[in-house]
Amino acid sequence: MKSAILPQFDRNNGWLEILPPLAPANVARGNLKADVAIIGAGFTGLAAARRLADLWPDKRIILLEADRVGNTSAGRSSGFAIDQAHNIRAKNFADSLEAEHNQITLNRAGQSYLRDIVQERKIDCDWDESGKVHAAATQMGAQKLHAYAKHMDLLKLPYSWLNSKEMKTLTGSSFYQLGLHTPGTIVMQPAKLVLGLAASLPKNVTLYEQSAVQSINFNSPHEMELAEAHITTQKIVLANNGFAGQFGFYQNNLIPLITWGSLTRPVNQEEQEMLGGTETWNIIPADPFGTSARRISGNRILIRNIYSYSSKLNAKESDRLWAKARHEKSLRNRFPKLKDLTFDYTWGGPLSLSKNGEPVFGDLAPNVYGAFCLNGVGIARGTSLGKLLAEHMAGKMSPLLDIINGAGRPNKLPPRPFLDWGVKLNFANRRRTAGLEL
Repeated sequence: MKSAILPQFDRNNGWLEILPPLAPANVARGNLKADVAIIGAGFTGLAAARRLADLWPDKRIILLEADRVGNTSAGRSSGFAIDQAHNIRAKNFADSLEAEHNQITLNRAGQSYLRDIVQERKIDCDWDESGKVHAAATQMGAQKLHAYAKHMDLLKLPYSWLNSKEMKTLTGSSFYQLGLHTPGTIVMQPAKLVLGLAASLPKNVTLYEQSAVQSINFNSPHEMELAEAHITTQKIVLANNGFAGQFGFYQNNLIPLITWGSLTRPVNQEEQEMLGGTETWNIIPADPFGTSARRISGNRILIRNIYSYSSKLNAKESDRLWAKARHEKSLRNRFPKLKDLTFDYTWGGPLSLSKNGEPVFGDLAPNVYGAFCLNGVGIARGTSLGKLLAEHMAGKMSPLLDIINGAGRPNKLPPRPFLDWGVKLNFANRRRTAGLEL
């Protein structure tokens, strides 16, 4: 099975670019053998590799990344490891209490696994367990927050309200009229986190970067062709999200999207005094198609909004420039005093959704396994599913595995071009109805 599309990432990712330069990549070369080869070194692949190494300490595990760790989807997110959040496909958030409790349980398991690694390995990634604030700028947004609070009540989850004055004290902006704080979310610098996870992998895991898999012969053993390497492996794990469809699995079930973020230059001293607010804060929009915003250490502001459909899986420069213009408008709406504040970086990150909101997990073919299609919840859920997939492969059962094994799988999508038209029209309408929340 030959991959028609290989992952491509530019160097506009602000999370990575503000860090010191990376050491040269360890590129896969020559004839290599492994017991397990994992494709994709994001949160899912990193968790699977780590857990498999613990369970199978005598097996050789190869972890393959098409680009550089920290520059792919995991390092391009907004840095929210959520326990419970909006579903961008659903009108009502908690239609099924049991299903929602199961999702929270999986997410918290991922958070806990990450927390243990960060603490044990002393990973410096601006780890912050202060939670997130769902914020509304309009009456429509406020109504959505009150509906969200009712769902929180049904789930017996804690939250607290922030009025407009308290939102200004937090952010320095008069833009937000109402906020709802939920304490269960963890935020971090995502590129620093994945780099730290990769640097602390067990010794029987070898990470190869800039090593995209071009084709796979699914046989016994499996054979993988790369630009400079040939890999023979007994087992394969697909943890490469939407790109997994390129190898023939769930190809007609995944909706490929790009999400966009921008990071400002550092806010200078005069601007800080003008702005006020706290040193850091983390905003999620009341409307799922609104704007996430963060003030991070180093006095930069992150703006994240816009979903763009990408049938080719990779981000386009024209879409990046379009998203940047949208981000500039969102920044000015929230911080009109900072009229000279500009973006240093604007980047896109690919993800995949399913129509019914279900992930891919488990056996795909003999000795081929997968965990992908995370529906925009990659940090916590991806970590959880990666760890659970390793345990599934090793025959280690648990209540968490029962949850994910009992869940649905992505259903079939309409054929193209009807899918393309439908998604683009839906997104345009959702952006329009989000209004000022965007």
